[in-house]
Amino acid sequence: MSRFWPLFAAAALGVFPLAAAAQEPPDETLEEEGAEAPSPGEGQKPKPKRAPTEAPEDDGPEPPLVVPAPDTLSGHFQLSPSAGVAVPFGSLEANAPQSDAMGSGWAFGLDASYGLSRTVAVGAFGQYLTLGNPGSSCSDCKATSMAGGAFVRYHLVQGVRFDPWMLAGVGYRRTTLSGVGADVTYSGIEWLRLAVGGDWYAFDKVGFGPYLELDMGYYSSRSSGDLGDARAHWTFSTGARVTLDLPGK
Repeated sequence: MSRFWPLFAAAALGVFPLAAAAQEPPDETLEEEGAEAPSPGEGQKPKPKRAPTEAPEDDGPEPPLVVPAPDTLSGHFQLSPSAGVAVPFGSLEANAPQSDAMGSGWAFGLDASYGLSRTVAVGAFGQYLTLGNPGSSCSDCKATSMAGGAFVRYHLVQGVRFDPWMLAGVGYRRTTLSGVGADVTYSGIEWLRLAVGGDWYAFDKVGFGPYLELDMGYYSSRSSGDLGDARAHWTFSTGARVTLDLPGK
């Protein structure tokens, strides 16, 4: 038995290193801070990098959110007869109030206009007033008044059936008083004509609606006798009108 001890000792020395190697813990170098991950091995493809999102190209200004209304005035011809009531006030001349010579009455008018743009029209007007007596002060008095001139009319909206507008103009007026002795005629510049109204187009070529009008002027001449100092005379009228539009809304 003594001769086999050297063989047992040699075998034991060879087995112990192998067992110790098998019990060693796995390599933890990859878990240490700052360690780099291993490169992909064969058969593994690296993940492609995501391309940054590109901003859309600027093709110009954004389209308007509201589509402009169609132009229903430019190049259009309009003819508008009207009828209503008229109330004169102010003075014919110094110390001669209109209320002493005439009362309220009827007003008839006619406007003709042409559209220069989608909001502005220019034209001419004519007006005829037939006024009654002022009451007990002069039961036989009556008056007639005629005026004509030019105006500019502004239309507030487009593309709808109701067409509101406002107007300013100037003209010339001639008023004749009768009923007491010889007729007397006053004439002069109508310095201001203001009107507002609106037309409802029940059909594409025909509209109708109300109006309010205020006229102001000064008489500069008288058919007989001497004219006193000039005073402003006024006429308020209101009524309805019909409008013929060509070629139509």
